[in-house]
Amino acid sequence: MEANTVRRIIEEWAIGVRARDIDAVLRRHAPELLMFDVVGPLRLQGLAAYRRTWVEQFFPWHGGTGRFELVDLKMSAGADVAFATALLECAGTEDGKKVAFTLRLTIGLEKRNGEWIIVHEHHSQPLDFDAARIGAGSS
Repeated sequence: MEANTVRRIIEEWAIGVRARDIDAVLRRHAPELLMFDVVGPLRLQGLAAYRRTWVEQFFPWHGGTGRFELVDLKMSAGADVAFATALLECAGTEDGKKVAFTLRLTIGLEKRNGEWIIVHEHHSQPLDFDAARIGAGSS
């Protein structure tokens, strides 16, 4: 049952992002939220900074016609702590050209006063690793 509640919270968050509805995006986040995002800064702390990253960076990039789709959403929930993982299909516009990325997403939640809230988000993109170029694996 807890996993279903956590799933609904995350799906509603994604719906809010797609609609560019900042109130829906922020609705279930802790004031002290910690976020590690694909774009800078390296570490983002608090709702004001989190709000700015959506309003100033992602929403203009998404433009209302991009993508923000959760893929393979999985969660694990205990009595007071839960986390979820997914792939995130994102598309937007850069320099007038459509671009798309598959990102990794991890969300951590805590149950406070009987309500699940998001306390941590980690969005990341795999680096293109070229072992030959950096000399890995050579003896």
